[in-house]
Parts: sequence; structure tokens; C-alpha cells
Amino acid sequence: MQGARRAQAARGVPLTAKSEKTKETILTSALALFRRRGFEKTTMRDVARAADVDLGAAYYYFPSKESLVVAYYHRTQEEHSRRAREAMAQAEDLRGKIGAVFKTKLEVLQKDRKVLGAIFKSVADPEDPMSLFGSAAKEVRDESIRLFDEALDGADLDPPTRALAARAFWSLHMGVLLYFLHDRSPRQEKTRELTDGALDLAVPLLAAAPMLSGVLAPLAGVLARAGLLFPS
Repeated sequence: MQGARRAQAARGVPLTAKSEKTKETILTSALALFRRRGFEKTTMRDVARAADVDLGAAYYYFPSKESLVVAYYHRTQEEHSRRAREAMAQAEDLRGKIGAVFKTKLEVLQKDRKVLGAIFKSVADPEDPMSLFGSAAKEVRDESIRLFDEALDGADLDPPTRALAARAFWSLHMGVLLYFLHDRSPRQEKTRELTDGALDLAVPLLAAAPMLSGVLAPLAGVLARAGLLFPS
């Protein structure tokens, strides 16, 4: 909950043990309702009632349903980061490390497909407070890309190309998540097959990156100047 704590501190909410517990209770209650009823049908009054707090208290910690979603992003990313780094530490090669980031993300989100289906409607609008491409989610987005950057440890890539590759794998994982939301196969096995197939094709291409540095380095520079490339 480090991201949530930072957001709380920025809003001036005292970081006491009691306030932490209340905030966590509200968020947990909201997510349970989102999973059961769906995001659209859940109101802040419903959340306050489920958390057994006054409506004013719910709004004190979370000024809107959208802010609950942003807190959910932070919670989910922290869980994903923990699992991914544990899995990467056990991986034997580059393919295993990158695959670990994908696999653990699907594991973390498995129970939240219903919630994510509603949230992803906002993805295309960066002004939407729930958008993964918006300013409110920047810290989460950067941490997600950082995992792919760490997965590239040991690859023979110069810094600009490595940054470009990390962003490319992050973009691929966003596409996989979109497919994941629409996958009706048992436990979304088709998504896992798609992921394995895509990585089997993409990871070997990294070996050719040094030969393409004359093209990739300038491309990385263009994207960096446009603010589209995560810094190495």
C-alpha cells in the first residue's frame, strides 16, 4: 500500500494506525462490492455501509469511486511487483524472466476480470481519472514498466534499446490484458497460450537488437523526447 500511503499523505490525511486500518477496510469493502455487483452499480453509500463507516468518512479517504480504482491500481501493482520479482529470481533465462512478469500479472488479476471490464472502458481517455494512461496512474504505470526493464537484466542491450524493449513488452502485456478480459476459455487458458506464443516469437528478436542499434537508438531518442519512453 505504499502508493496509497503517498496519496493519503499528499491529501493531508493523518497516517495513524487507525486511519490506515479504516482506509484499508473501505478499499477492501469497495473491491468486494465491485466484484460482486460490478463497478457501475456500486455507490459510495454502498461502500460506506459495507465498511461500516459514515458516508462522510468514506469520502474523506476516497473522494470518489474513481479514487478507489486508483488505490486498487496501487494495491494490485504492489502485489504484482512482489510476485514478479520472486518469480524472476527463480527464472533460469531471459525468456523465463519476461514470462514471469506476464504470468504473475494474470495470476493477480484472475479474480478481477469483471471489475477490470468496467474499468478498461476508460483506458482510451487519458483525462478519465481511471485511465491507466492518465496522470493519476503514472506511478503505477512506471512501476509496471520497471518490472519489464528488470526482466531484461543480462540481455545484451544498450540503455536506449533496453528502455525501448521494456516499453515494447509493457505494451504487449497491455494487449494481452485486453484479450484476457474477453477470453471465455476455462481459466483463460487461451490467454496463456497467446502469451507463450507471443513471447516465443518476441524474446529471440532481442538477440538481433545490437545489429539494429543504428535504427533503434534514434527511435528511442525520438520517443524519449516525446515523453513516451520510460527512462533507463
